[in-house]
Amino acid sequence: MTTPADTFEDVPLLDNFYQTSSFFPMPVVLVGTLAEDGQTNLGPYSLCFPHIISGKHAMMLIARGNSNTANNIRRTGLATLNFIPDDRDYMENCVLLGFPGETTAEKMEHSIFTLGPSHRTSDQPLPQIVMEAVQVFECTWDSSHPHEVNGLEHHYLLRIDKIIMQAEWKEALQ
Repeated sequence: MTTPADTFEDVPLLDNFYQTSSFFPMPVVLVGTLAEDGQTNLGPYSLCFPHIISGKHAMMLIARGNSNTANNIRRTGLATLNFIPDDRDYMENCVLLGFPGETTAEKMEHSIFTLGPSHRTSDQPLPQIVMEAVQVFECTWDSSHPHEVNGLEHHYLLRIDKIIMQAEWKEALQ
C-alpha cells in the first residue's frame, strides 16, 4: 500500500529555484520603469515582496543588475508595481515581456497591456501604470539601502508612495 509519504520525490535545488525547482507558482507583478527615451518599460517579476510593513512601507524587488528594469530604477529612482490578475493571456504575455536583452521598444511591441497615467504628481516624467492591474504600488527607490548582492543579483528597496486599486477590489478590501 502506498502512503502519502511514499509519493514525494526529491527535487534538485537549482539556481532560480523558484522557477526551476518549484511547482507552486509565484505571483507576478509587472514592474514599470522609464527607459531613457521616456517610454514605459514593463518587466515581469516574481521576486517582489513586502519588506517594511509599518512606518516607511516598502517592497523588496530582486532583479538582474543588468536588466532594463534595474538600469531604469538606478537612473530614475522610480517604479510602479502593477499586480495583474491571474489570466492565461496576461501570463503568456509576461513570458514575452521577460526575455532579457531586448530594448524597451522591442519588448513593448509585444505588450497586450494598456498603459495609463500615473496617479502621482511630479515635475519629472513618471512611469505609466497598467490599466488591467488589480492594484498598483507607485514607488521610489531608497538608494541608501545596499542593493548589490553578488554582481548579478541586485535588491531594490522600493518605498511605496501611493497605492491605487480598481474600485471593485477596494470595495472588497474594505
